[in-house]
Amino acid sequence: MASQRTRSLDRLKELNPVFTVGTLGQLFGMPPGVASTYIARWKELGLVASLGERTGIHFNLLKDPAGPRDRRQEAIAYLLPGARIIGASALHAAGWTTQYPRRLEIAVPPRRTLPAIPDVDISQRPKIWFSTAGRELLRDGHIPVLAPAEALADAWKTGLWRPDPDELEWDEIDREAVSRAFRRQGIDLPSDWDVTTDEPCFPDF
Repeated sequence: MASQRTRSLDRLKELNPVFTVGTLGQLFGMPPGVASTYIARWKELGLVASLGERTGIHFNLLKDPAGPRDRRQEAIAYLLPGARIIGASALHAAGWTTQYPRRLEIAVPPRRTLPAIPDVDISQRPKIWFSTAGRELLRDGHIPVLAPAEALADAWKTGLWRPDPDELEWDEIDREAVSRAFRRQGIDLPSDWDVTTDEPCFPDF
């Protein structure tokens, strides 16, 4: 039993900090059922954690005990390639709002089903969105962060988040970029953002 456990741990040591049943099976020539059994045993020993139920993405705690926290976005990107961080999550990352989102908001290309990931809200956007607004980024990364002006316009258009004026940090906001983003999305600026010219006259807080 001890030697079997040693062999099992040796195999876990060879896996990346983020892995799947498929990568485990390919590395050691295991059928999916056997690979799943290994993962279940590692979970019982507290050596593996999962991104979410039925996501098929796992954290190797032997390699990185802080993986579920520090490699979360890496794991989400593995599961949902092409995703973007949007909404209040993107605005907070840019310093445009002090509202701290309790859940990470991301957009993904169209899918037949959406996985359930704890503390993550997943929205779908059409493919054309990713070649237009979705190309405007605040920064790259495992999950690129949408530029805040585009995130604000997208959130308003979809109803994902429609902030009150006092929820935004106007001293940080690029007002011209917001105006362009709303026009690109084909929507009007909110009525309480008084527009008297081609550019919005935003509230002065």
